[in-house]
Amino acid sequence: MTQKLRFVQLDVFSATRFLGNPLAIVHIPEGTSLPQTQKQRIAAEFNLSETVFLHESSDPNAPVTIDIFTTTEELPFAGHPTVGSGWYLLSQAPQKDSVILKTKAGEIPVVRDGARVKLQVPIDFKVHAPIHRPDLNMLQPQLGDADFVNGVDGKPAIASIVKGMSFILMELTSLEALGKLQHYPTRIDVPQLGAWAGFVGIYAFFVGSDGVVRTRMFDGALEDPATGSAASTLAGSLAMKKGNGKHKIEIVQGVEMGRRSEICVEVEVGADGIVQRIDLGGEAVEVMEGLVRVQ
Repeated sequence: MTQKLRFVQLDVFSATRFLGNPLAIVHIPEGTSLPQTQKQRIAAEFNLSETVFLHESSDPNAPVTIDIFTTTEELPFAGHPTVGSGWYLLSQAPQKDSVILKTKAGEIPVVRDGARVKLQVPIDFKVHAPIHRPDLNMLQPQLGDADFVNGVDGKPAIASIVKGMSFILMELTSLEALGKLQHYPTRIDVPQLGAWAGFVGIYAFFVGSDGVVRTRMFDGALEDPATGSAASTLAGSLAMKKGNGKHKIEIVQGVEMGRRSEICVEVEVGADGIVQRIDLGGEAVEVMEGLVRVQ
């Protein structure tokens, strides 16, 4: 017998349809069990950066369990799926100001913040020693020495939001240089990260005169229109340079892909210069809905 599962698709980090980062949310009715392999097949069929499986509950006050899948694996946490799921649940319950998402990384409260929603990012934040990888810059033939803040032979910063999730923070000198970046042939490997080893993306950025940070994120040959974990990592690094206090950093990503995404990150830095807390926020908009038929 064919089973039908309801789904909605959002564009996250945008209030405008067909911008932002798409996210599919598949409803799993209470009492229904869906095998891990089936979830993975459905996520691959959607072929988005992430797909969420939302487990329905008859208790309106209980934490809402979500499972986050890429096209190839399950993730314990990711920024745009949690922001999108939180926004969607609160849009369905206008009487509520908050909801708790239960992820593999733990319970994450999501609260209304005007038109946006905001959540506290699980962090084990670390800024590593700069790495000497001139090959990364040399793989950008349209850029010259003057296009990199640290020069073509410079050492870019690298930071981790949690163990296993790190980003090379490549600062550029202009929006023109940001727009000339090309995809990388393969995913980057940085073996010297030790306990923080795992996924490493390249997050290129330019800080405008208005303070808004324009970014692009590359995972080898793939580019992502909005990356909450990367934005949180970069904001943490920038906030540490500002010192003790609370810092709000507005990030715009995905413009070069035609998927402008607006990401708000708030970072609290302690008197010891260590990142104490990171909050990630953004809007979303519903784009489509339908049914997934599974055997």
